[in-house]
Amino acid sequence: MDATTEPGRTAWGDAEGRRRDILASAEHLLQESGYAALTMRGIAAGAGVSAGTVYQYFGGKEEVFVALTAQRLDHIERVLADVDRTIGIAAVLREILPLITELWRRLGRSASQWEAKVLAEGRRSKDAIASITDYRRVLHQLDQTLREAAAERGQTVIDDPVLPHWVWDALIGTADDLLLGGSQQGRIKPERVVEFATEAIERSILVR
Repeated sequence: MDATTEPGRTAWGDAEGRRRDILASAEHLLQESGYAALTMRGIAAGAGVSAGTVYQYFGGKEEVFVALTAQRLDHIERVLADVDRTIGIAAVLREILPLITELWRRLGRSASQWEAKVLAEGRRSKDAIASITDYRRVLHQLDQTLREAAAERGQTVIDDPVLPHWVWDALIGTADDLLLGGSQQGRIKPERVVEFATEAIERSILVR
């Protein structure tokens, strides 16, 4: 686990620390067993608190999953906002690909289960709406950053609303390959996969 999600035992009265412990426990459960096995009791056990304490912070496991996703997406958004635009599109993508890979490794395989339960049941809960909003905000920042990086080099990005969605999906696909080691079966090093993918994405979104 990374430094932002290491489960701990927070001192009594530290509400923010307690919330971090709960989220760290939930993320660990998701990695180990997936969304279907995630329970408030299990989260509580991993965080060293009672189930009642967990409910003081979150209304249910759907809300916990949303908070975990938001935490990861917020980090990606901040990196996109702060990254040096002069390094070019491919290099910008290489800056965020490790974060997207980590997001996919920790939460990605649970996302489809969560979507099937929460998003596909008709009326969307406030948690589902919040999750969608976080995702859209990151895509907006991704689009803006890519356009600014292109402009720094005298390039122009294709004007199409599908562009940030396609770039995001392409990065997720690359992350999945890195995690499963698909390309390595062909004796292709991960570094080469990253280089090829990010340069290919850059070429595909520029106006010729």
